[in-house]
Amino acid sequence: MGLVLDSIKFREYLNDISYKFEDNKITGIYGDNANYLIDIINGDYNDYDGEVLYNDDLIEKDFYKKNPSLIALIDSSCYFYTNKVEEEFKFNLGFRNIEFDDLDKVMKKYLDLVGLNLDYKDRYINTLSSSEKYLLLVAINLCYEPKIILFKDIFWGLDRNNRKNITTIVKNLKEDNKIVILTHKDTNMLYELVDDVILLDGTSVYKSGSSDKLFTSTDLMKENVIPMPYITKVTYLAKNKKVKLTYHKDVRD
Repeated sequence: MGLVLDSIKFREYLNDISYKFEDNKITGIYGDNANYLIDIINGDYNDYDGEVLYNDDLIEKDFYKKNPSLIALIDSSCYFYTNKVEEEFKFNLGFRNIEFDDLDKVMKKYLDLVGLNLDYKDRYINTLSSSEKYLLLVAINLCYEPKIILFKDIFWGLDRNNRKNITTIVKNLKEDNKIVILTHKDTNMLYELVDDVILLDGTSVYKSGSSDKLFTSTDLMKENVIPMPYITKVTYLAKNKKVKLTYHKDVRD
């Protein structure tokens, strides 16, 4: 059950990647080629070797056509297909053959969720700030309740308050029996947010497993292949000097 990557090889970017993503967990992917994994899961490429499976069904192009609301991709590039907010909701829902009796009610729920409001529905998208565009993209992609949510370069362009809001939303998603997969180039962000992590060293998996265990691993500290989160590195150095500290995800702890 769940989402499985089996021996994925993709051009010169990925080599023999195998992993099982679990429900009710947030999994982070770190590495220069991390976003290619997101693209493959999203069905953007088909020229790869290996298999992508969901609940033991092979995911191919026909699978995506039959299950258009299974996956949501929230890409920091924030590409839109229409001019206005309400039009964009309608376009994305229409593409997935989804209709709501009261679209205003749905838009209000998800725009409120991300910190916007229903007044935005008549706004032209090109008048929105980069943060507002990102929040809009989250609202649109969550409104059809996908099972798998992909965040590419999560938090890109967001200020501290909006990052906190998105963090809360993401953590709530995993409690709703979702598979959440995200990429970020900052291990500090990943350590704070994710349950499990895949660390890529070039094209291959260097380490994978519990975020808590990997990012506090003394072996990982010594090998210095992956930049360690600042808070764990400081704690590690302090412990070496016999200072009594324990590992935390937040400096305020």
